[in-house]
Amino acid sequence: MIYQDRPIGQKAAKERLKCRQGKDKVGDVAVTNLLQQFRDTLVEIEDQKKQDRKIMLEQQAMMIQQSQEKQELDRIEKEEQIIKMNISNLDPISAAYFQNRKLEIMQKRGFYF
Repeated sequence: MIYQDRPIGQKAAKERLKCRQGKDKVGDVAVTNLLQQFRDTLVEIEDQKKQDRKIMLEQQAMMIQQSQEKQELDRIEKEEQIIKMNISNLDPISAAYFQNRKLEIMQKRGFYF
């Protein structure tokens, strides 16, 4: 007859304890390795995020610069249209306005009259 509810003997209890400790150590190493891999992965992800943010900021700066350049070109084109405008056909008030604008543009460009 085998009694399963009886207490474990000292020798068997020690053997079980040794087996568990050995497994825990192996498990600890495996867990430690997994944690280290997880940490390494997190570091890589953070580095990638930093690089992505840097690239995104550079792209935004480039887009802003392009937008400013486009606005500057539009402004120059409008000024050129004003300078080339024939004011002889306009009423006196409009002619005076565009004549003053022409003078402002020319002064801004370094021509003084």
